[in-house]
Order: sequence, then structure tokens, then C-alpha cells
Amino acid sequence: MRYKTLNLKEYEPSVEQAIAIVELEIERSKKEGYYAIKIIHGYGSHGVGGVIKKELLKWKNKAIRQHKILSYVKGENWSDTNPTVQKIKQICPEVIGDFELFNSNAGVSVILISNGLNQ
Repeated sequence: MRYKTLNLKEYEPSVEQAIAIVELEIERSKKEGYYAIKIIHGYGSHGVGGVIKKELLKWKNKAIRQHKILSYVKGENWSDTNPTVQKIKQICPEVIGDFELFNSNAGVSVILISNGLNQ
């Protein structure tokens, strides 16, 4: 399997802790040969968007610029027409059956950490 799930909600972290957990999991996952990670970050307890989700979005954009990750897809943007989704499905076909990625799930994101060619 080239794809794994990180459920941040089970840790109930602060924003800083959440980002640290994601960074550690990326490094671990690269060493273990994973290509993508689904992050369950939630959408906030009041349905208006969680702080962790917002701060992780900022972090993901910075991580791309720093070459820590290749790309990402917010759950609400998961569709067959999205080029990043197409790439993730090509590298990690097991995402095709992941029910948490259907129905524009704003509580998850998928990050692409490797293109599969360097492993």
C-alpha cells in the first residue's frame, strides 16, 4: 500500500502540535515508502471551518515551496477532473475506494509526498 491515513482528530492537538505531527508523519512515511497521506483534520466543531484546517492549508502551501511535499488536494476539491487527484489515483489506486474522499469532505486533505519514481 502506498497511501496511508493520519487522523489528527484522535490526538486533539493544538495547531502547532498538528503541524509538528504532520511533518513527522511525512518524514516517516517517505522512509516507509508511502506516496500520499490522507489527513483527517476535521472542519471545526461549529461547521464554519476549523483553525487546524486553515493553518494546515497555509502550511501545505509553504511546504510545496520548500519541496517538503509535491502537492495536495483539499477534500472539498476531490474530483476526477482535478489533475492532482488524477496523479494521486495513478500512483495510489487504493484511494479510489476511500469513502472519506467522496461527497466533497471538507474535513480531510490528501498530500502527495512522492511521485513514486524515487522510491
